Amino acid sequence: MKKKQPLVCIVILNWNGGETTLNCLKSLRKTSYKNYKVIILDNGSSDKSPDKIAKKFKEIDLVRLDENIGYTAGINYSWNYCLKKYDPKYVVNMNNDIITVQKDWLDLMVKELEKDKLRGICGNKLVFPDGRLQLLYLDRKPEDYLEKDKGQYDFVKEVSAVGGANLLIKVDVIKKVGGTDENYFYGPDDIDYCLRARKAGFKIVYNGLSKSEHIGSFSYLSSSKDFIYKHQSYGQMVFWFRHHGFLNGIKMSLRQLSRAFFTRKDPFKKISTKNIYFHRSFLKRIGMFIISFILAIKNYRRVMVGDYPELK
Repeated sequence: MKKKQPLVCIVILNWNGGETTLNCLKSLRKTSYKNYKVIILDNGSSDKSPDKIAKKFKEIDLVRLDENIGYTAGINYSWNYCLKKYDPKYVVNMNNDIITVQKDWLDLMVKELEKDKLRGICGNKLVFPDGRLQLLYLDRKPEDYLEKDKGQYDFVKEVSAVGGANLLIKVDVIKKVGGTDENYFYGPDDIDYCLRARKAGFKIVYNGLSKSEHIGSFSYLSSSKDFIYKHQSYGQMVFWFRHHGFLNGIKMSLRQLSRAFFTRKDPFKKISTKNIYFHRSFLKRIGMFIISFILAIKNYRRVMVGDYPELK
């Protein structure tokens, strides 16, 4: 008798995602893994995308919020909802700009985590639409970022952390580690969570045999916006103080201060005169940095998770 597949809840957050979210959901239908449920958490969208989702994807569990509570809080809300309603063995955090290109992407990821009860988190190979590789895993050399995918990362390997755009997490991890840290409005909450899971005794797996297309980090590419800068700089400082020590935290803080004046137009390309954006609102951004720095020093030791009973 064939063993029943463990239940997987695929969580996707939507905030004015429009066609991007719809394309993600459409591509997800090709998934060959049978025992999964998709949960969309709409973070207070105003673009009518929730109504389109409800109409075109009746099989999806759509949860609507009245306001945008942020990415990490949204993930925690969704995890709590899934654990209470469905009691799955696994949860997938999937960005709404993921395009499923392999039918067996989920089969391959679940298979690896099923091999060992201590294997807790699995990330797969992520590529841009033009075939360039993304983060993949933290141990990968920075100079190798954005090389073309030629199959050179088609392997399975235990690593220190994986990128979170399409992340499979064993519920045992969530029950032991808790929720994602709401100090991060978005990023680098995924790396932080992997490192916290490792500290709790779980193994992190990169599975390059499973592949997904990831259009890109829209919020990161919007770093010229003051609102984005405020949250990014705070998150980076919290992360570096927490995981890399106080001195390295200070060095990262100085980098974030420099971003009050200028940033790269494309963060995935090297600094050059053509790839620099100067911020006329630098005085406002300096004020944001000072507040973020003070809060980071105050909060980096404390993991903040909302009042979600299933995550406690």
